[in-house]
Amino acid sequence: MKEIRLPFSISVVLTQTDVHWLEAQLLEQRTAVFLSALHHILACIEVDVVAQARCPRCGGVLVCNGRVPLVVETLLGRIEYSRQRLRCRPCAEDVYPLDAALGLLPGSGSTLGVRERALWAATEVSYTKAARFLAKFTGLEVSHGSVHRWAQEEGALVAQREAAAQEETFGPHPVPGRPTGSVPRLYVQIDGTMVHQRRGGEMECKVGIVYSERAEVSRGRIALLDKRTYASFDDAETFGERFWVECAAHGAAAAEQVVFVSDGALWIHHLQHAYFPEALVVLDPWHLARQLQLVWGADARGLIARCVADAWRGDVRGLVRRVRARVGQERDPDQRARGTELLSYLAANATGIANLARLEATGSGAAEKTVDVLIVHRYKKRGMSWGRAGSSALLRLRLLKANGRWDTYWASRRKAFTRKVA
Repeated sequence: MKEIRLPFSISVVLTQTDVHWLEAQLLEQRTAVFLSALHHILACIEVDVVAQARCPRCGGVLVCNGRVPLVVETLLGRIEYSRQRLRCRPCAEDVYPLDAALGLLPGSGSTLGVRERALWAATEVSYTKAARFLAKFTGLEVSHGSVHRWAQEEGALVAQREAAAQEETFGPHPVPGRPTGSVPRLYVQIDGTMVHQRRGGEMECKVGIVYSERAEVSRGRIALLDKRTYASFDDAETFGERFWVECAAHGAAAAEQVVFVSDGALWIHHLQHAYFPEALVVLDPWHLARQLQLVWGADARGLIARCVADAWRGDVRGLVRRVRARVGQERDPDQRARGTELLSYLAANATGIANLARLEATGSGAAEKTVDVLIVHRYKKRGMSWGRAGSSALLRLRLLKANGRWDTYWASRRKAFTRKVA
């Protein structure tokens, strides 16, 4: 262990006494002291690493080959340092010992702290606004292009971890999941929403949540105390496997009962049969009412109310009989066709309707809210369109925040760049 002691002094010409002015003065002093100290520490580190450096290719002796500027953005300002360049004459290769000792990110002139601050902002606002935020409140001049590139790089790292967990569970040599503990009842909800693609058309973002603990925080408001969220723009099979990994860690395999709430979409049915075959399936009554409104509109409020009441009683036969009678009265071919599709929807979701009577009021409101907060607020503002790779990378960062794993992730990133003193 090497200790470096750096004495310093601060001088303030006291022309004002208000704390706001003093704050600004001391912040300036803090930045100057930090950069001066960092410059001195870099020089000390460089002396040691240059003395020990050898050619990484042949292990031979290196000779000095001038000094080259190193510029690094830190949370307290930009440091500019002229570091030593060494050269292996037999290999004709240049080496920068200080760069390796500092654990700099490849191709980046910034610290992990800068990257984390920028991406924290970028998960909530556009890359341009995130760069402006960084400049305003930290004084760091980082381009929006750099922030976008960082999001892609970090998102790719998170994707690798997801793929590894997926392979561990569904690969040729699966490893049993490690649930956090058994729960009496686990709720699973899946939903989706469409996002505009940059090259035209739309792509679906699939969102799944799993939770077991609910608490009433105020009248009519329920908090999900242990909710975990997974979302992706991947195909249904990839989404299903990776969402199951999340659910298994939450105790899905050991739960006494799994309540699977669905909007009735066919792809969600397939996922339920594949991963939650024993679950108690419930059709969200709001989506049922919406399907009825799409066929008959707001003018049929009385009919819709009676149909929803049938559903809440679990009376599938009564609901189907009521809808079939109305369809039989239709004279318009298009209206009749829509009614026939509605009957097919009811038939596909008969079990989910019947189970409404077996539980307290349960709908997919939690999943709808998650879609709104996680996807709509960031991806569906006016004029926005997205590429699949960029949207997926950013989504993985938003999931780190949504699931309370942001700090853990960045701690692991810093650990990966740890460099011990020789």
